[in-house]
Amino acid sequence: MNTLRARVLLLVAGSGLATALMLGVLMVGAVRNLYNDLIYQQADQFAARVIEMHPDMVEEHERDRLGFAQRLQSYVLFAPHTGLYLVSPQGEILATSGEGRILWASYRVNLKAIRAAQAYDPMMPVFAEDPDVPGETRIVALQPLRDKDGDAGWLMVVSRSADLLTRPSEVVKSYALRTGAKAALLTLAIAVALTAAMMAVLTRPLSLLTRRVERIQRSGFSRPISGEEDFPYGDRNDEIGRLSDSFRDAFERLRQETDQVATIDSRRRDMVASVSHDLRTPLTALIGQLETVRMKRNTMPRAEQDRFIDGAFNNAQHLKRLTDALAELGRLDDPAFRIETEPIALHELCDDVAHRFQTHAERLGVRLAVNYPDGLPLANVDAALIERALSNLLDNAIRVTPAGGAIDVDVDRAMLHDQPAIKVAVCDSGPGVSPQDEARVFERFFQSSEHRGRRGSSGLGLAIVSRVVELHHGQAGVNNRPGKGAVFHLLLPVAPTDAALPAGG
Repeated sequence: MNTLRARVLLLVAGSGLATALMLGVLMVGAVRNLYNDLIYQQADQFAARVIEMHPDMVEEHERDRLGFAQRLQSYVLFAPHTGLYLVSPQGEILATSGEGRILWASYRVNLKAIRAAQAYDPMMPVFAEDPDVPGETRIVALQPLRDKDGDAGWLMVVSRSADLLTRPSEVVKSYALRTGAKAALLTLAIAVALTAAMMAVLTRPLSLLTRRVERIQRSGFSRPISGEEDFPYGDRNDEIGRLSDSFRDAFERLRQETDQVATIDSRRRDMVASVSHDLRTPLTALIGQLETVRMKRNTMPRAEQDRFIDGAFNNAQHLKRLTDALAELGRLDDPAFRIETEPIALHELCDDVAHRFQTHAERLGVRLAVNYPDGLPLANVDAALIERALSNLLDNAIRVTPAGGAIDVDVDRAMLHDQPAIKVAVCDSGPGVSPQDEARVFERFFQSSEHRGRRGSSGLGLAIVSRVVELHHGQAGVNNRPGKGAVFHLLLPVAPTDAALPAGG
């Protein structure tokens, strides 16, 4: 009973048995009704023939009552289970084909009920009490007797061989039971055929789909889902086909999400390792520098103390930048975080951010310029977040650009997903990005080994840039120019045409 096939088989077999039983009961009832109809018609026709042969039966009874009773007995000589009664208009029994009874002097036939039944449906059998057996119900036929004055009485025929309401005849029972058994066997045969068809059409495909699903579960979603091999019946235009397609799509998505979870887990482990390394290195240096100053403060020259203190301060600043970046990335990753966009002139924002870095770039001998055409549309962005992303890009560009190099911030029109956009490109003249690192520069805590020591960054700046652009439904990318520098660009959506620059913008 734990399989769909067994349940379907039990359901169909049970329905077949119930149907067979119902057909048997209906067949017995139909045969009984047919038999009663035949007996009633015979009794009615018998009474009509007797009256036709002797239309003046009442006068004959009055002339010779004993001879009349003998005549009635002769009529039923070859029908021993039939009773003939001459009944007065008031229901009194005047003569019978059987033995007369003293109690009949007070007995009355319920003519009103019999005539009402005949009037309701002349073809239906009429059941009434048998005068010879009070309390027993028989099939009764009633024919009127007439004379010159009108109704002279009634001839009543009682058929005692047709007592099928309580004691059907053996022949009728046998016939009904045989017919019911045949109907039951035929119904069971149809049920078995229907079950086999249902198994072929329904349960067999479901069983196969179940086995394929269990096989995929055992594999741990380690391989791609193939269509017909793993989930057959996909070409069927019915519920089985749609179920197979749904299973395939669901398991393919589950496999992709499983791979994504595995990738995220791997990156998480790498992130923990990177955080531990990036925190441990400056923290160890900081502790060592402070411990040296504490132990040698009485003997160490002032200039050397200042050098150690400056180094400790730089390491503390690096720790602060790292913890601030971690906190900001956590805030941006919060599902409840929402950006507050407004239409702004993105080229003016780039001018403001570049101006803050101008002095630092000049001190390092790096030229910094912002370039944009006239008539640029407004961008629909969160100004504070875009400012942070631009600051990270400029900070990275200054770190990798040698003295005498140049950094250009180019702002221009572009397209994003077939929609107007603004493109901000930060072009440096540093060493560029290694081809093997190009696909990973926006990953968290990723730093190319050749630049780790020199840059001194946290490895989270570009990850924050990527997350900010993602929150704006934009796009971040890098175009590598080995030996000539790299171009980091942002694609951000344009504000609606009816948007206006906010007050004070």
